Amino acid sequence: MTVTMLTVALIAGLVALAVFGPWLLRHAAPMLVRVPRVAILIVTGGIAVWLGTLLAIGPVLAWAGSGPALLPERAAEFCQRCLTAANPFSADASVTMIPAILLLALPTVLALALGIGMTRQLIRRSFHSRRAARALLSGACPARLHGHHLSLVDTEHPFALNFPARHGGIVLSTGAAHALEDDELAAVLAHEHAHLRQRHHLISAVIEAIAAYLRWVPLVRAAADAMPHYLEIAADNQARREAGTPALVSALVKLGERTQPALPHHPCPVALHAAGPERISQLVRPSAGLAGALPAVAIGTYLLALAALSAAVHLPYASAALTGC
Repeated sequence: MTVTMLTVALIAGLVALAVFGPWLLRHAAPMLVRVPRVAILIVTGGIAVWLGTLLAIGPVLAWAGSGPALLPERAAEFCQRCLTAANPFSADASVTMIPAILLLALPTVLALALGIGMTRQLIRRSFHSRRAARALLSGACPARLHGHHLSLVDTEHPFALNFPARHGGIVLSTGAAHALEDDELAAVLAHEHAHLRQRHHLISAVIEAIAAYLRWVPLVRAAADAMPHYLEIAADNQARREAGTPALVSALVKLGERTQPALPHHPCPVALHAAGPERISQLVRPSAGLAGALPAVAIGTYLLALAALSAAVHLPYASAALTGC
């Protein structure tokens, strides 16, 4: 494979994944809902591979030729030596009008800008989570039910939710505790504990932080929309294993729609809830057969192939940097 072929493959793969990735995710859903943790891996992997491919285009174009030098002579020689050490296609190099340093700097600046933006989003989300948790948990009583530590809030409004463990963990209202039978309560708490143990808050936070800046990309938008559904199904599966499907379904019916606690000045959009009757059909009549299998295999294979192409660019640069060019 030449530099030109690799460049074309990366650009074509980038565009195809961005445009057709949502279609594949949608048609793979009947299979992915049966393995939600694999679905979470595919959805997050799709975004990671797309970003990795985007950031590989500049570096691979830098291999295609050497443009005008923008740096002082000694610095330019050092950079050229590093570029040559990383370039497995040195024979393809030609003179171009675009400085190689610019092709390398643009992806670096883009990555730094996205990293800074994501950090801001994560800090903001953590602040809102901490503030909402403090407001909700003021006056709450610590309790231990079915082997889970939780905070019991004295209100008739039935809800069960959880914040990140450092902000309070599982929260249960007295209304929910009174409304749910023993096995139903066990299912709800198992669901909430699964969110904490499987780090769903972190996954959700990272995806939403990326989507805050890249939601215009169809793949990122579809992934951000699909992720909450797969996180809930993954938690449901754990609850089913511990308490059984009938208990979980009955609890979802009693809890009703996913509503927020009555805290008008402190909404809880960062909390994960055990409510949501929209998942009952999946619990009662899960998809069967091979529906969605072909799109699921297709998108998984496609991501692996595109990741390998991106790695063919990133790894030589990383190796050259680690060995001192």
